[in-house]
Amino acid sequence: MRVERLRHEDLSDLVERLHVSGAEGSLAQLLTTTVVNSYPTMAGAFYAGNPTYVNGTEAEGGVASYSPDTSQVIYAYNVGTKVPPLGTVFVAHAVGGRWAFRYDG
Repeated sequence: MRVERLRHEDLSDLVERLHVSGAEGSLAQLLTTTVVNSYPTMAGAFYAGNPTYVNGTEAEGGVASYSPDTSQVIYAYNVGTKVPPLGTVFVAHAVGGRWAFRYDG
């Protein structure tokens, strides 16, 4: 019985260490808004976005450029109050199994 209890405790410890969110908060992804069928016309809607990579010199005051991966589309819900213009770069967070972001203009 003791061996079984120890195995259960080991398994429980392992599950506790397998944390699916980021180390200091929720998972996040940089996205750029795009159009798949028709662009939303209201704020509280799902927006299509392409995962976006940041390029540039990593130095204070360095200029960044963005490279959207147009081969992938991720849908994120806007909890903000305004419609982001097409091509807006934003950070989406994993919330309750969905991606969400806030755009207030």
